[in-house]
Amino acid sequence: MFAIRNLVRSNAQLAKNVAQVRNMSVTATPARNKVSKGELIVLASMMVIGWSAIPAWVLVNIKHYRDKN
Repeated sequence: MFAIRNLVRSNAQLAKNVAQVRNMSVTATPARNKVSKGELIVLASMMVIGWSAIPAWVLVNIKHYRDKN
């Protein structure tokens, strides 16, 4: 029984140590190549469409959700 308790304790300590390991060697630097205005507009519009797709779908089909059939 004591061996099992020690095994569980050592596994918990090992998991705690593994979770704390981080790679801090990466430094943030400015972008090397700037994104063009056209590409920025296209990417931003795709993000907005993606964010609003599900709420728009729900609003368009709200009558189906309110049916009591």
